[in-house]
Order: sequence, then C-alpha cells, then structure tokens
Amino acid sequence: MDIEHKLAYHCAPTFAGIKAANLLSLEKFLLPDIRERFEEYNVQFNCRGIYFDILRESRERVLLFVYRRVQLWEELCISCNESFLKSCGYDDYSSIDTVLGRLREKMSEGGFPHEIGVFLSYPLEDVMGFINFKGKNYKCSGYWKVYGDVQGTVKKFEEFKMCRDHYISLLESGMSLVQLLEAA
Repeated sequence: MDIEHKLAYHCAPTFAGIKAANLLSLEKFLLPDIRERFEEYNVQFNCRGIYFDILRESRERVLLFVYRRVQLWEELCISCNESFLKSCGYDDYSSIDTVLGRLREKMSEGGFPHEIGVFLSYPLEDVMGFINFKGKNYKCSGYWKVYGDVQGTVKKFEEFKMCRDHYISLLESGMSLVQLLEAA
C-alpha cells in the first residue's frame, strides 16, 4: 500500500472533518523523504485546517499525527477534556501548540500516554475506562475500546468505515491525495 492509500485508509475521518485527528505509524522505507513530504502537505493543506505532525521518530518508523487544528482545539477545550488533560500533566493550556508540545514531550519519553485518546476524538469515558481497566473489560471494540455508549460509538465506527471506503475508492479511481483533500 503506497503512502497516499495509507493516509486515506487511516485518516479519512479527519480529512472529511468527522473526527479531529488520527494517528498512524509509517515505515520510513516507504518514503525516504518523509519529512519533506509532510512539510509539503502542510504547505498545501494548513490553509484548509489540516496539519501533519510527526510526534515520534525512530530509525525505522515515524508516528504521524494528522489533525484539523481548529476542531482539535475546540475538543481539547471542552471542560471535562481540559480538566482530565491537566490532571495528566498538561499544565500549560495557553494554546494548542503548548498542549501538543507537551504530548510530543510525553511521546519522546518512550511511553505511549493513554490520554492520547482525547486527542484522537475518543469519548473521555472510553479513554478513562481504558486507563482504569487497563484495556480490559470493554463492552466492544472497533477503532478504540468502548467502555461507555456502545450504540452511539458503533454508529461512529460505521461512519468512519464508510468514509474510509469512499476515500479509498476515490484514490483507486485515479484521484491523488492532493485532489482528494482539495475537495474535502
């Protein structure tokens, strides 16, 4: 699967604006000029509110965060999300850049902070359930493990899948990722 298909497969809900962010791990050998490619995407799509940010990098892989900046900041500023993140060490809540900077710091410390689910538009109830139950005792799973509203979340999962299938279909019909995002 080429880089455009991987991005569409994993990030279609974000590209479509039905989810604030997605995260994916990419093997560097797929794209030797990976940093330059995402800098180009940022030049092309930041004006549309879509950002590409490498959260962590190793010799073999990058962990790419694709997000809609305004939508993400709005979600992070919901009072329960903000309170939760502050309790997780996000003390400086002055801007999205400071909050994302703290996330990047936590990622660089080698661990994988479970609060990242809030950044990925997961319901706080599910993020907290995952943390409290250590990933066990969930009611169902799909794009994430569900501890709260199963019915509503399953509908979201179906919407995400339909979106992903649509974007992949557009790529397979000959559209490029640039054309796809310009139409989004």
